Amino acid sequence: MGRLGQKLTADRHLIGYSSGNFGKNLLLSSVDVTLLFLLTDLLGIAAHRVGTLMLMVFAADLVLDLGAGLLAAWAQNRGIAYRRLIALGALPCGAAFALIYSLPVLAAGSIAEIALVIICFRAAYAVIDVPHNSLLARVATDSRARGRAAGYRTVFSSAASVVIASVLVPFMGAAGQRATAGQLSLLGMAGGLVFCAVMFFSAWSAREEDAVGERRLRPSAKIAFLPKLDRLFGAIAVIALMTGFAIPVFTRMMLHLATYVLKQPGLAGTLLLTITLGQLAGAALWIYLVRSRDKTTLLATSHAVAIGGIVCFAMAGATPWCLTVSALVVGVGFAGVFMLPWGILADITDFAQFRHRERRETATFATILVILKAGSAASLAVVGWTLEHLGYVPGVAQPESVIQGMKWLAYGVPILGSLAAIVTLQHLAVGHRTHARVVRANQR
Repeated sequence: MGRLGQKLTADRHLIGYSSGNFGKNLLLSSVDVTLLFLLTDLLGIAAHRVGTLMLMVFAADLVLDLGAGLLAAWAQNRGIAYRRLIALGALPCGAAFALIYSLPVLAAGSIAEIALVIICFRAAYAVIDVPHNSLLARVATDSRARGRAAGYRTVFSSAASVVIASVLVPFMGAAGQRATAGQLSLLGMAGGLVFCAVMFFSAWSAREEDAVGERRLRPSAKIAFLPKLDRLFGAIAVIALMTGFAIPVFTRMMLHLATYVLKQPGLAGTLLLTITLGQLAGAALWIYLVRSRDKTTLLATSHAVAIGGIVCFAMAGATPWCLTVSALVVGVGFAGVFMLPWGILADITDFAQFRHRERRETATFATILVILKAGSAASLAVVGWTLEHLGYVPGVAQPESVIQGMKWLAYGVPILGSLAAIVTLQHLAVGHRTHARVVRANQR
């Protein structure tokens, strides 16, 4: 215990920085998990119109994060650190989040109005998210330390997911216990305030350092709209696409699975909470293993664990304890799936600097965020269109064809995405030792 305490003390600035993921995940995952259900079942918007709405969000996300990357690079070039941008953007982002959960109070029914609210939230979130993620390449230069920081981020993200599963989802998904429009609005305001407090603390705690060899780079390379496009970036882009588009379908469909497939609406919150607890355990496991194993190897293993858990979940029928155990295994896999790519991406910025003699840090992180978030919005759109095509009608018993379609969505899409990621990782050679040599070369 004493050695553990010493290690945590040595990593205190990494932990302080990582606490920002609690606030970020509290907002983004709340929207991810509940937005489709909120729009279709609480606001009564047809599933195909929700698909159109998500397409509009998808188009906006293509430019919002890239614009936030340019803003962060411009600010950094003028001495405005990432941390200051995070502090300045916290309040507008929290307010936009509260507005989304006030839509039922406002009786918003226009797609254009709802799209504007969601896009405003995405824009404000991007101003926070790009510099906070880019900080990962500056709070540590060692590959293993970045892996630990990515793990701490996952712990805080999972803690936020516990709050979502135990507070927000039961209000929205359990029959007879749904929050009123006023209660949802108050929950949104409370979430926005918590987000602001956490992001202020994260910005204050993080220790931002100069990137390796940055002062010897050409000044013109400090601001760029896109990263250098090479094989390494192409591989991480494929992994990001699978992570944003395919993997989250399992949790996004959980409310629908519990309500219409398992016919146990109250089980949704329990299963999501179990997945989150699995992520907490998984984060501890991957943090421990990253000290001795390359992040790419661990990421492939994480995807394999997630596949095994989803297959077991699909075969568990409606037996609660089987579903719970399977969800726990899925959570362990998801911890590595969502945690490790960020540490790998931070290393890839050093590889790109070595190869191209330019450090396009914010452009690299912003582009990956575009892929992740646009993939997430596209995923929601595809789910909405697919449910509409299947003949899904909210609030009534579903025919067998709809039930089978829901199962294929919830189980098949994430499994195929994980398989694609595993294949891609076989060609991504960015291990600890290779990265250490690249860092030394950049220093020289």
